[in-house]
Amino acid sequence: MFNKNLASAHNLDKTCMYNHSRSLFHIPKHQNEDCIYFCGNSLGLQPKSVRSFIEQELHDWETLGVEGHFQGKNPWFGYHHFLTESAARLVGALPHEVVVMNSLTVNLHLMMVSFYRPTKERYKIIIEGGAFPSDLYAVQTQAAFHGFDPADAIIELKPRERRILFTKRRYFSRH
Repeated sequence: MFNKNLASAHNLDKTCMYNHSRSLFHIPKHQNEDCIYFCGNSLGLQPKSVRSFIEQELHDWETLGVEGHFQGKNPWFGYHHFLTESAARLVGALPHEVVVMNSLTVNLHLMMVSFYRPTKERYKIIIEGGAFPSDLYAVQTQAAFHGFDPADAIIELKPRERRILFTKRRYFSRH
């Protein structure tokens, strides 16, 4: 049975097999205290190991230039092959069911090219209010490409008055 009290939460923290994971990340501070960080969809916590990985790629770029696509420690041309197994495990899929590619905005374009089939009666697109400008642009571009006025075709959902879904200036909370 799940108990919804602070003591149970602390006990779960102590016994969780992933409790060591916190030490693998840089935790931002707010007023000199570690933050509780809720923004994992856009820019999650920085892994402490990331600097060495980026330095390696910068070194390969510096010393190999365009040949970094095919040489170097992690050739860039086939990067998606290096990431397939771990991406599949992450999302609970089989390796042949995933591919790592592009950015969210490019993937939104590709998804909409594949699935957005508007008609005169059904052409509206729902997007969250305050979406990243590039994501909104992708949606606007698709509506316009199909001959619809983005101002009419796009419905931006926003929280009801006095409700907060996402605050752009404050991604974290104090304890």
